[in-house]
Amino acid sequence: MLRAILVDDEPILLNKLKSLLLNNEQVEVVGAFTESSEAIRAATILEPNCAFLDIEMSEMNGIELAEQLTLMYPDIDVIFITAYNHYAVQAFEVNALDYILKPFRTERLDKAVERLLRKKGYSLVQTPRQCVIRCFGSFEITIDGAIIKWNRSKARELMAFFIQNESKWVSKYRICNELWPEYPAKQALAYLQTCIHRIRKIIKDAKIDALEIEYSEDRYILRIKNAQWDVQQFEKKYRIFLEFRTIKAAEDALEYCRGEYLDGEDWLWSDILREKYVLIHDEIRETLVQLKGSL
Repeated sequence: MLRAILVDDEPILLNKLKSLLLNNEQVEVVGAFTESSEAIRAATILEPNCAFLDIEMSEMNGIELAEQLTLMYPDIDVIFITAYNHYAVQAFEVNALDYILKPFRTERLDKAVERLLRKKGYSLVQTPRQCVIRCFGSFEITIDGAIIKWNRSKARELMAFFIQNESKWVSKYRICNELWPEYPAKQALAYLQTCIHRIRKIIKDAKIDALEIEYSEDRYILRIKNAQWDVQQFEKKYRIFLEFRTIKAAEDALEYCRGEYLDGEDWLWSDILREKYVLIHDEIRETLVQLKGSL
């Protein structure tokens, strides 16, 4: 998936570009900025693999910004979107992949995205199924907009547990202690195997490429690839908030924290993280009130 940052000092044009790119399932807009310095600082966290840049900007022009981003990420691809055609030579000197003149048509932007996808080896025909994981509020996973139905409540809880421990090897004995503490070890292990089988069948039947469970040496691990996960998105926005402490950074973070973590669930293993996010949410909200009050 393309991970794009957008930089344009005209907010209306920036929002238009963001809206158009969000219509493409293979593009994730990880950040949109009106200031080049903010984009550079945020890029260290956002890890973009492509950038759509205006050229004539007051603080730092797009050519200079492209040079800075390329130093940070040598494989990043840059597409310039500008109202001036006399920067073309300079643009391609910094290895720009494309150069689009404003006002641009949607079809022209689509062609630029296709060039990006081809260069990075992504398929233009078969797009991956869109997997969305929601942990703030009621826990749910959707595939192309359809909510996954678990049938067994423990399978649903186990998946939530795996997601909370994403990319970490977890002992099957620890899982049993967390989810079936009231049962003898042998019986708890049997329940675990039943739920694992159920989850793997759901993943296979729904053709969910974004989720993969591995097993080795009595441990399990869940890997999440190219999914829209609100916790992951919130954590990145929270780091940006801590860096900038602006109204926009606060509002961007709060946009992903809609409701308590795993709200309505009585899963004891999630209590510590739930309290952590309550405190973070309150911190951002209080800072936002202070920032708006100082205007």
